[in-house]
Amino acid sequence: MRVPARLKRMLILTLIVAMTSATIVTYSNAAKTNESTEDKAQGTQAAIKEEMADQRDQADSKEAAKVSDEAIEAGKQEDSQAGKDAGKTTAASASEQAKQPAKNSYASLFPADQAFQLASENEKLALLVDRKTGHFIVKDKRSGQEWRSFPDSYGWNDKDNTNAWKKHMQSPLFIKYVEFNVRKDQMKETNVIDQKAAIEQFEMTDSGFKLTFEMSNIGFVVPIEVSLHDDYVETKIIEDGFKDGKSEEEMKAYEEETEKKDKNARIAALRLYPFLGAYTSEQEDGYLFIPDGPGTLIQFQKDRPPNNNFYFERVYGEDYAFSNNNNSFSIREPIRMPVFGIKAQDQALLAVIQEGAVYGNVLAAPSKSMNQYNWATAEFTYRQRFFQPTDKRKRNGFQTFNKDRTAGDRSVRYYFLDGKSHAANYVGMASRYRQVLMEDEGLTRIQLENGGIRLPIHLLGADSKEGFLWDSYESLTTTGQAEEMINELTAVGVKKMSITYSGWQKGGISDYGGHFPVDKGIGGNEGMKHFIAYAHNKGHTVTLDASSYTFNNTGRDGFRSSRDGLQDLGSVVIQYGGRREAFRTLVSPRFMEKVFLKDFEKVKQLGADAMAFGDGMGALLNSDFNDRYASTREEVKQLQENLFGQSVDLLGSAQADSANAYAWKYVNHLSGVPIENSFDLFVDETVPFMQIALHGLISYSSEFANISDNYTAYLLKNVEYGSIPSFMLTYAASQDLIGTRSLYNFYSTHYKDWAEEVAMQYSRFNDALHDVQDQMIVHHQALAAGVYETTYENGKRIIVNYNETPFNQGGVQVKAQDFAVVKGGGA
Repeated sequence: MRVPARLKRMLILTLIVAMTSATIVTYSNAAKTNESTEDKAQGTQAAIKEEMADQRDQADSKEAAKVSDEAIEAGKQEDSQAGKDAGKTTAASASEQAKQPAKNSYASLFPADQAFQLASENEKLALLVDRKTGHFIVKDKRSGQEWRSFPDSYGWNDKDNTNAWKKHMQSPLFIKYVEFNVRKDQMKETNVIDQKAAIEQFEMTDSGFKLTFEMSNIGFVVPIEVSLHDDYVETKIIEDGFKDGKSEEEMKAYEEETEKKDKNARIAALRLYPFLGAYTSEQEDGYLFIPDGPGTLIQFQKDRPPNNNFYFERVYGEDYAFSNNNNSFSIREPIRMPVFGIKAQDQALLAVIQEGAVYGNVLAAPSKSMNQYNWATAEFTYRQRFFQPTDKRKRNGFQTFNKDRTAGDRSVRYYFLDGKSHAANYVGMASRYRQVLMEDEGLTRIQLENGGIRLPIHLLGADSKEGFLWDSYESLTTTGQAEEMINELTAVGVKKMSITYSGWQKGGISDYGGHFPVDKGIGGNEGMKHFIAYAHNKGHTVTLDASSYTFNNTGRDGFRSSRDGLQDLGSVVIQYGGRREAFRTLVSPRFMEKVFLKDFEKVKQLGADAMAFGDGMGALLNSDFNDRYASTREEVKQLQENLFGQSVDLLGSAQADSANAYAWKYVNHLSGVPIENSFDLFVDETVPFMQIALHGLISYSSEFANISDNYTAYLLKNVEYGSIPSFMLTYAASQDLIGTRSLYNFYSTHYKDWAEEVAMQYSRFNDALHDVQDQMIVHHQALAAGVYETTYENGKRIIVNYNETPFNQGGVQVKAQDFAVVKGGGA
């Protein structure tokens, strides 16, 4: 091959750089190696690249050299004779073109298998990497299956993917950013292809590889690491070396050179390897698993019409410090578990967001919504949009993004299911997540209690009724009346109860702040002490509801809204309420911490078994920009965990309502566990992923049975999901709740109306679930339309029939809208 003398000099200089400096691979040039040769100049360019690769191999350099743009330009200027000398005659070029992949074909866009080299391996998995692109392949030695960090080739159709999405799919890194000198309120999107990123500092590690994406035009530098472990691969965005746009000096130099104002681009969000495990719907044998409600599936559908439907939710729910509507909390089911998954034919993966989970989002898109692939990924937030007021009343202003980036590593673990130790479906995903909870979070198997399950009973103490001039106090269940209720329920057969007392605080359930002493209207501290002792003597536990600590509307505990309330980035105090609900201010988490630490001892003196945290502790996770109590979202998470830990240390146990996964290791019971999703039109099925992960580790219950929209369906769903039903009861007649500030939607609570029904359901659920409370759910499936089966470790099966006709199979008959229990080994 003839190479011009000028180019030879360039090659020698390049080799010297390769042997004395870190690896630099220009991403745009690496991508070009997959494009077809369309003319002689491109053929010459490919030949030059090949010669450069040969030179690097002969020098035995461990690091690849950066391809010189000047060298490539010189190749383009070669005359036709040089092209012939290089073996690129017109005929040969035409022959070579025939061998090259067609433009925009799958092979032209994504790296070929032979480009990958082994980075790390163990007994179960092998990790291979392509140095030029940073993409990787995971080979599962147990099953022979492969997972790629880019879309799978099967069913590729160029016409179903726009040019922009082709580049996004090629790119290992997707970037959202804000140009503060252009539009402060608008995000833009880009990737390493469009930015012509260079791969720098490529390094093989003991468990995988590291590299850095450098985008000099925009000033972004993103170091990443991919590491192989037992049955999973972890991808990580590394904080050390992260560069978030140009420095002031770089912007100034740019402006002096170009006489243009720098756009001041800053990163808002990143997705790392977003198309790992992406598949088309050609074979229609798979689904995306999303953590909506208890768990939700989006099936692969070949004939799905083009649409704009996709799932995007923040892990652990919205951060109200960045909410655009402080007076209206979302009614969607928030993400309680930092997980998502993909099943494709006989293989599946579970993704668990690790570091930076509080800043994570789950994105899942079915085919035809953005491109032809079904894909799911984690998106990490670094900046958020918020409302910046411009007047003292804070009603006028503009949307912008916070200038300071939320720092820290961000990582995701991808667990690959082999179909044996963990089934390649949502049940296997849930069982692998259960293993994560046990091994990494410290959850342990519960001990089976003698005497039956504990039925969750919630008692309403008091509320206030809105009056013309002032509110009136409405006593609904005094502690003395509570003793009478418990006595009657015990007498009709409810042998064991877990009682939670709500509305016990001063002023009742609609008064927030200054909880102690217990309101005299229901019996005061002495009355509560006597009731707790009475309940203990009957074999029941008593927990005090602590959900109201999240808010304050009384000024008690020394609270001042402007000084001690949670504030957003625009210094607006966040308040909630309206219509008939009591208006209240969200309390700064650090102020709430002080109140809790003061009250824990008071709860212990009453003899209560625990506090039931909800509405904030473990359920809401908000940043706080109040200067007195400033806390990041991660710091608030740590604060909540500390309070859970101290509560357990002092009281012996804790309960939580609708709690996020980070709180689970501290509690012995979860209430408000979801049994339905958010009812998006593009989803296909609700599954008990959360319940499969938790059963045998923590007892759990869902919302109150006696206020459910469909009582029969509610009970059937609970027994299918291994959940214990709960009831909200009062001594007062149900009509007494009409006109109250917070309890008007509890339309049927009078205990005498429910006593017999509660006892009957306790008996049914106790027979079905008592002996499996310490057992894991090992299988769940649909036997027919509207008929589901749940199987436990000991072989016990529960078959639920939602239909209006009986179901018969294998000698087991299930009545219409009923369930049947099949003991292990037989009927």
